[in-house]
Amino acid sequence: MNLDLAISYADVSGFPAGSAVAAIQATVTGTAAGNTTPIVQSVAPGTASVVFALTVADTYTYSVVAVDSATPPNEYGSPVTGSFAITAPATVTLSIPATVTASQS
Repeated sequence: MNLDLAISYADVSGFPAGSAVAAIQATVTGTAAGNTTPIVQSVAPGTASVVFALTVADTYTYSVVAVDSATPPNEYGSPVTGSFAITAPATVTLSIPATVTASQS
């Protein structure tokens, strides 16, 4: 089973002048007991999609946000959030528009 979710990420309000996006951080979290450990992937700005191989049928929430290189990273803009359900193990692809990579000056 494959599930492709096209998300929209255009809000970079609060992004500091002169800063640059270091990564796009995508987090998927299950909601059922025993499946609530977040799965986090950080990808380079401009990456078109993030793929998660999920093995537990569940309802999942996701969050995608631009971050800087600090430890822990600072988030910029408003995270894109949502949810989806799978009824069997699935490969889930979150498509990320290129607009998230822009920096403000």
